[in-house]
Amino acid sequence: MVYKMRVKLNISLLLITSLMVSFMSLLAGCGGEEVGFGIYLVDNGELVLSERHIDAYYGDTHTIELNEDGIRKWNSYMTWETIPKQKDSLHNKDFALKIEGKEIYGGKFYSGASSMSYSGVVIMDAIIELDNDRNTIRIQFGYPAPTFGEGEDPRDAPEVIDFLEKQGLLR
Repeated sequence: MVYKMRVKLNISLLLITSLMVSFMSLLAGCGGEEVGFGIYLVDNGELVLSERHIDAYYGDTHTIELNEDGIRKWNSYMTWETIPKQKDSLHNKDFALKIEGKEIYGGKFYSGASSMSYSGVVIMDAIIELDNDRNTIRIQFGYPAPTFGEGEDPRDAPEVIDFLEKQGLLR
């Protein structure tokens, strides 16, 4: 009788320990990487690009140079087969740029093929497949030109610049 109680107690302790480890893993993000700089789709919260995908951020032009992982991730959103199509890409989808989980600013993915102007922040080339020779995207205020931007340009937000500088990505 005492033996059965000890076995049950040991099994219970093992089960509780396993549940606690699982719970702690969930709190830590299921073992996923922590994201400091992230560009997310607003409609579903999906991470499009993070600092892990970036080789450099050029602050004077707000151009992001992507590494091979970044190019692969960007191209995964291009679902057209032969001819680029706005509907089969990131074009016109809302994004949020976040630093350590805090939204700094939002905007839209856009393309030079668009005939619609936009008064906020746009990430350009949303229908262009990238490769090692063409590996940059540009964050622009106002489309088709900065004169179309309304309000304050948020791209130089100190949180963004400071984070990228600390990561050694700011050029």
